Amino acid sequence: MENIHFLVISPYRGMNELVHEVLLSENQVQADCYIANLTEVDHLLNKLNLLNYDAIISRGGTADYLKERTTLPVYDVGIWSLDALRTIRLAQNFNQSMAIVGYENITSHARILCELLGYDIPIYTIWSEEDAITNMKQLKEMGISVVVCDVISRNLALSMGITPVLVTNGYESIQNTFRQAIALTQSALQSRREFTQLTMAFQNSPLACTIFDRSGKSIVSSLSEYETKILLPFLQEHFEALWESKDSSLEYNLKGNILRLTLKKSTMRNTTYLYVYSDLKEKKEMRKIDAITEKTAGNNAILDFSYFNSTHSLSSTRDLIEKYSHVSTPVLISGEKGTGKDWAAYNIYCKSNYRNAIFYQIDCAYATERNWTYLLTHHDSPLAHNGHSIYFKQMETIPSHIFSQLLSYIADTRLASRNRLYFSFATNNENHDSKPIITGITKLFSCLSLHLPPLRERPDDIPYLTTLYINRMNVELGKQIIGFDSKASLALKQFPWEGNLHQLQRIIYELMLITTAPYISYENTMRLLHKETALWISSEQAGYQFDLNQTLDHITYDVVRMILKEENNNQSKTAQRLGIGRSTLWRILKSHSDPAEPV
Repeated sequence: MENIHFLVISPYRGMNELVHEVLLSENQVQADCYIANLTEVDHLLNKLNLLNYDAIISRGGTADYLKERTTLPVYDVGIWSLDALRTIRLAQNFNQSMAIVGYENITSHARILCELLGYDIPIYTIWSEEDAITNMKQLKEMGISVVVCDVISRNLALSMGITPVLVTNGYESIQNTFRQAIALTQSALQSRREFTQLTMAFQNSPLACTIFDRSGKSIVSSLSEYETKILLPFLQEHFEALWESKDSSLEYNLKGNILRLTLKKSTMRNTTYLYVYSDLKEKKEMRKIDAITEKTAGNNAILDFSYFNSTHSLSSTRDLIEKYSHVSTPVLISGEKGTGKDWAAYNIYCKSNYRNAIFYQIDCAYATERNWTYLLTHHDSPLAHNGHSIYFKQMETIPSHIFSQLLSYIADTRLASRNRLYFSFATNNENHDSKPIITGITKLFSCLSLHLPPLRERPDDIPYLTTLYINRMNVELGKQIIGFDSKASLALKQFPWEGNLHQLQRIIYELMLITTAPYISYENTMRLLHKETALWISSEQAGYQFDLNQTLDHITYDVVRMILKEENNNQSKTAQRLGIGRSTLWRILKSHSDPAEPV
């Protein structure tokens, strides 16, 4: 018996991981697996040869749309009540006002669970993306901070500053859907195989091919992503002329490139299809530099303000990002490594009037002398363009002579008035002094200032951030972890977090990889934090022997005392070496000192 060939479209990464696990036990199934939500699925389908598949497996609103978009059987991975319950419990960890929004496959389970468990949570059933937009705006006006939702509602929630918690599928629900799909597909396998005859010439051609039906709908295409963006709109615009053309070969001038088309019609079961073979001679690629990254947001950019939804110190940072997005003044972003400076700059850009233009990110730490020569002299340099956003990151690493040239260029070419500029500095980079750079920029023009505080100065935000990371990594890893146990949460709040958000995210990721229970244990957490402490500073310096079996608070105190001794009790130098403020150093020493002992 021939293998069944499925196309599996998962709306999030975690489901894709579980699909691969299920496939290991299904010997009669071959599957191509992709990750795409409702707004991305059209783009994916245009790149695939759907005639190679016997059926499609997807979820929720994406599955409903695929039933209308394709002629293939579509099987929906249903939501089980246990899946919904786990997600609701995870969302409750935020301790903020919440609601449930989704298609009926989600809300029907949620409604039953809330009735049984006595949860007073508002539930909204949607039938389209327009419904989702209307309900999400209403929830925003009501002051709802957290929503349990599907993928479409998740993206809308992010754009409106509401924290989404995605309802994820468990292994059992995905396995059950596969078994149903296999049983139903086997009975229709023969008729589906006949339909693949359409693509025989398509598959054997060295040229890209697009197959259209009589209405001009693209049935399948082998165009690359670039060709799809350039060619498909052109072919659809000229479809009637192509269909009626008596010539089998045509040539067009498309945006300065030569486009050669070969046309062929084929009929199957009284339906005629047009095969369009295309050969586009592209322009040479523009010069690429590793230190320069290009991004574009557009009007449909999804903004993620989840990091700033905390009720603590970060809310003011979010307010500044919102306000800074409405002006074109340069922005100076400071903070220790790992505090999210790149993320802040990009989010200001996404909400600004420049969001439809390119966001150039220039990493000064990796830019070579040759790169700077190109940036400051070439006619096609990003700095020579107008109306864009330009972000110079790690400015403290720029050589002094290059910095002087950059300042002169900014002043002479009026770069700040032609583009929106962003600058960022790491305040704890021991190898570079950022003061001359900051002074030079602030003297040249007035900058808006955005300081991102280190994680150790806002320990009350850590429970919120850990829940946020767990929520997102559950989706990526296919996990259903609810949170940390109480002792582990306390240990996280006491840890110094030299690497800030990056370090926190990395540690949570590693803990989630090794955790199989609903809650991350104190033992695993302490084991990993002890390892981090050992990496931060050797446990055998200046005759010190650290006891890594004691509490994290005492380990931190031992490290501070050791450095203080090496610096001859100079608290300023000790704080600078440890990358902490003097007030933080004083609190650590005070918390362990005898009341009569001076600190």
